Formats: sequence, structure tokens, C-alpha cells
Amino acid sequence: MAETRRWPWGLVWTALIIFLAALDQTVVITVLPNVVSTLGLSVDQALEQGIWVITGYLLGYTVAMPLLGRIADAYGHRRLFLAALGVFVVGSIGCALANSVWSLVAWRIVQAIGGGAVLPIGLAIAMDEVKPIHHATALGIMGAAGEAGGVLGPAYGGLISQIQLLDVDGWRWVFWLNVPLGAVLAWAIIRTLPDRPGNRGAVDYVGGGLIAISLTALTVALSRSLGSLAVEPSAESGNLDQYAVEWTSPLTIGLLLLTVVSFIGFIWWERRTKTPLIELSAFRTPAFSAANITNLLVGMALIVGMVNVPFFVGTVLSGDALSGGLTLMRLTVMIPIGAVLGGMLMRRISARLVASLGMIITAVGFCLLGFWNLETNQWMLTLYLLLTGTGFGLVLPALSAAAIGNVARESMGTAAGLLNALRMVGITLGVSALASWSLSYRNSLNSRLVLTLEDLENGKALAAFTQNEMTVYHSTFFAAAVICLLALIPIWWLPRERSEGDTPLFA
Repeated sequence: MAETRRWPWGLVWTALIIFLAALDQTVVITVLPNVVSTLGLSVDQALEQGIWVITGYLLGYTVAMPLLGRIADAYGHRRLFLAALGVFVVGSIGCALANSVWSLVAWRIVQAIGGGAVLPIGLAIAMDEVKPIHHATALGIMGAAGEAGGVLGPAYGGLISQIQLLDVDGWRWVFWLNVPLGAVLAWAIIRTLPDRPGNRGAVDYVGGGLIAISLTALTVALSRSLGSLAVEPSAESGNLDQYAVEWTSPLTIGLLLLTVVSFIGFIWWERRTKTPLIELSAFRTPAFSAANITNLLVGMALIVGMVNVPFFVGTVLSGDALSGGLTLMRLTVMIPIGAVLGGMLMRRISARLVASLGMIITAVGFCLLGFWNLETNQWMLTLYLLLTGTGFGLVLPALSAAAIGNVARESMGTAAGLLNALRMVGITLGVSALASWSLSYRNSLNSRLVLTLEDLENGKALAAFTQNEMTVYHSTFFAAAVICLLALIPIWWLPRERSEGDTPLFA
């Protein structure tokens, strides 16, 4: 009698929790104007302090991953997964009750610590719960859940913020709804996911603290500099000078020095302790190192598309925020779809080939976006964006499989945490580099313009500035394509073998 196939509900609920946590990465983008208005901030305060509502989540999300991934390996993936969900819900309650922007930022960090732990632990759970031949597909699904949450976050936030109930500000419902959703999903996990014991190994809290300090200092230093760019920069406004001052201020320099010193201290500690947070010997495995380096480069390239596509629509095409968001969705909607396709492809071809294909497709997409102008047909633009998003999606399961699959079971959560933390670091570095390059190049182009009063009156000046804007955006799209091609170098060291087996995932 044939064995009855059972749907892996535990993995379904795991993916939904990852999706929920990922929603809150981007959910505040559309509700931020309502947030700052409700909290009584002036325009200047909204620009300077409001950005920390987003940055706070990025900070907690990045810092939490490596240490909590290791704790999950030690005490059991399901237990820490539920604990992380609990922290996420508590942070959501704090956000919903916040009565000042800084209390909201603080609770966003708490919320992100739980949300940041969910993804790496969820990836480790996927490796635990399916047979090795299904690892690539399962990782693709988990990665797709995380990417889909980030894609739908802004739309979800805009929709939920329309709720007018119990005399509660609409944006607060974005956070209140996490409470019943989290409770239902926690109950579902308890009912369907086995409680497998951890390895009971010691947790390297010293190493976790040092890497947390390094990541925190780096994120805050970069965010301080980027905070001066909250207003569209221009030479006339003096914002360029403010940006330069932030980069050379004693506090920023001190934070960058703290980043380096604490990272060196982390490496020193990991080499001497008997129970390191991260086995540095794992980096001697070419596939493990290659996956982490590639993911950092992926983060740097991805943020170019995430930032520049809506900005291009807003500044060059004079579109509104909604049209910019909808244009970006043509790219981001393909990332989760590409992640699932990547996992399926790894059943047929190697991780190396899948990742290479993804980066080449992404590079082609960015190159095509480098020719985007006022006359570009919308159908062609859609094709360019779909290509770019698909390429990003394809590479994700290949990197997850290479990193997590090359460590022992008791270190899978740690490996997943490190892998995803490095992508967030890549995003942070990419934002900073993008801002610096765009500012200096735009200023250089505009300084070369020689305009007369007649040019200002007949519109030639506006056309010249618009052309310069396009040139700046084109240069960053081409730079992102170069980053994608550079990623082919570490990708060469990913596994050459394909995931064997033809058994369906849900067998």
C-alpha cells in the first residue's frame, strides 16, 4: 500500500511567520507620514528623526541574526523560533503604544530582534524537516516568503492604515494586528512542528556581543551620514556640505573606529575561545566563504534597484510616490518567484550554475535599465524590471544551500544568521556608497552647466538638469551591473553538484 503524502504544515506556518516578520521591514514606508504627523513632529524633525523608524528595524534585524541563530542551535530551533516570534509580538505592542518617535524607534529595534531571528532559524528548520534532496526547494520557499513580505509591506501598510476603529490611529493597527496573527501562528507551530532538542553546546555571548557592537556601530555611522540626505540634496541648499560634515564628524569617525576595533576583537576572541560563535574554520570551505561574500555583493546591488527605481520615477518622470512604488513592484514581485524557481532548478543543475545564471540575468537587467529614458516603452521597462528581480531571486536558494549545507547540523542556525546579516551589511554599505557617488557625480555634472536667463525661461535649464539626473541614475544602474558580474568570481567556488533526487517535496 502506497504511503500517504502529508502536507508539511509545520513548514507552511514557518514560512508564514517569516513572511509576517518581513512585512514589518517595509510596512512603515507608506504610513511614516501619518506616524510623524500623529507624534507631532515638525517637517525638519520628521525628516531627521523619522528615518530612524526604518533604520531602527534594519539595525535590530542585522544585529540579532548571528547570535540568536547560535542560541537556536544550542536550545532547539522550534523553541527559539517561538521565542523570537514572542519578542516580535512584544515589540509590535510597544510600537502600537508608542507616544514619541524615539520610543517607537526603540520598540522597532525590539521588534526587529525577534523578526531578524525568524529568518535564519526558519531556514535551519527547513533543513531539519525535509530530506536532503529537498533542501534547495525548501530554502527557496523560505527565502521567497521573506522576499514576498518585503515586497508587499508598503501596500499592506497603506491598506491597514485605513482602519478607523476604537478611536485608534490607523497606523497603529499595522502593529496591533501582529498580536492575534502571532498568537495563531504560534499555536499552529506548537501543534505541527516537532520540538527537536538542540545540541546543548555553550553559547559564545562574548563573541555575539562583539559582533553586535561592530554591526551596530557600522549601521549607526552610515545612518548618521544618510540622515543628512533626507531632503533631496542640492548644492544650493548646503545639504552636500552637511553630508560631508557628517562623514568627517568625530562621532562618525569614532563609530567607524569602533566598528573596526570590535570586529578585530571578535576575530581574536573567536580564535582563542573553545566554543566560538562562528567556527572560523568554516571559512576555509570555499563554498561557505563564497556564499557569504556573494550575499554581501547581492545586498549592495539590490539596494540600487530598491532606491533608484522609485527615485527615477519621482525625479525624472515627475511621478508620484504611488507610481514609483508600483514601478518598483515590477522588480520586487519577481524576487520570491525567482527564489522558488532557483530552488527547483537546483534539482537539475548545480548551485554554481543557478547562482551564475541569476547574477548574469540581473546584470543584463541593470544594463537595460541604464538606458531607461523618457521615451522608454512601458512594456520594455516592465521586461527590464522583471528580469532584474528574477535574477535576484534565482541566486538566493543557491547561496543559502551553499552556506547552510556546508556546516554541521548544530551550526545551521548560526550559518543562516551570518549569511543574512552579511546581506543586510551589503545593503547598508550599498546605500552609503550610492548616496556618496550620486551626490558627487550630480554636483559635478550640474557645476558644468552654463545657463542663461533665457534658458531658464524657455525650459532648457530644466531639460539640462533632467538629463543630468538621468545620467546619474544610469551610472548607478551600470555600477550595479558591474557588482553583479563581480559576484561571479566568488560564485565559482559554489558546489558544482546538483541536488540529486526526483521525489516531490511534499512526500
